[in-house]
Amino acid sequence: MTDLSTRFLGGQVNVDYAADVTRNCTMQLFDPERAMTFETDSANEGALYLNRMIRVIYSVKVPQMNDWVDIPVFTGPIVSMDRDNDIINIECQGKEVLARGAAVRTFTRKKGSNRVNVIRDILRDLTGENKFDFPELSYKLAADYSLGRESIPWDAAKRLASGMSRQLFYDGRGICRLRTFPGSPVWTFKDGDSGTVVSTPKISYDSSEVKNAVQVKGGIPKGAKTPVTVTLVAPSSHPLSPFKLGRNGVGRYLLEVIEDESIRSKAEAEEKAGTVLNDRLLQEVDVDFNAMPIPHLEPGDLCRLSTEHYATSFRLREFSIPLVAGEVMSVGSIRNVNVRRNAWKWAPKKKKK
Repeated sequence: MTDLSTRFLGGQVNVDYAADVTRNCTMQLFDPERAMTFETDSANEGALYLNRMIRVIYSVKVPQMNDWVDIPVFTGPIVSMDRDNDIINIECQGKEVLARGAAVRTFTRKKGSNRVNVIRDILRDLTGENKFDFPELSYKLAADYSLGRESIPWDAAKRLASGMSRQLFYDGRGICRLRTFPGSPVWTFKDGDSGTVVSTPKISYDSSEVKNAVQVKGGIPKGAKTPVTVTLVAPSSHPLSPFKLGRNGVGRYLLEVIEDESIRSKAEAEEKAGTVLNDRLLQEVDVDFNAMPIPHLEPGDLCRLSTEHYATSFRLREFSIPLVAGEVMSVGSIRNVNVRRNAWKWAPKKKKK
């Protein structure tokens, strides 16, 4: 492992919840002596090649602790590099990209296998992953499961996770995580002297994606004759409920139907319907603002915006973490950070005697 901190000019980590690869990192490194090369067989310690990964750690000085706190915000392989005189520009993507190639070989698991273990096996056997943070769950395969040679391992793993109402993603440490979607805000963005919001938020409302009712149609449970079916509706107190949106005593139902034969129990169907319904009710609100960097947030986190004029909860879908001191974090969109090269001076390391 090589520390490139002394060569670092700047960059940013972009996070997009809906993208095939959630995290993307761009950075600039200073290399006037041409020590950093592109060749995989280079003898230089600082050689960068496309089969290496970059890890970015965001360090924050906490006065109350009188110490620094290190937060990993990115781990992933280099996907492109170019040199512009003394500057090397690097683009990296999250580790999902390593699981988005074809499986090449077949993969099978028997009916009744634990679904969490199947996800782990797909990523371990077909992509070489060995860093997991998975809970112990009792979900089982309802039928024999197989992947063909042209299957995309990451897509298959995400489908299995979705069937259990779980989020599968890579965090900043490069660890593959399986979790429930946060149902309560993990962070509140506030304005004012003690807050983190530094720009006037832009709030937009779009009802085209809003659903106030979700129906889940699963498979046929053992011993039953009909598929399991569950329908959940937003409570009447919710401003988007069929009761509130209706007129003249007739409710307005905005229904989403989900068909998933892997769901074989009412409890699983209710969990799936509840997760999707809560998420769809949040989709009416889009927020866009700048804030002081909060590097520990993850894509899909539920956050709250509380300012003098606005108070709303939203799912964290797009944000950028600047890797340059003094820059702000964008929430709700991805903005480029300008590298202030003239504010940085490079000095070669002193040779050891």
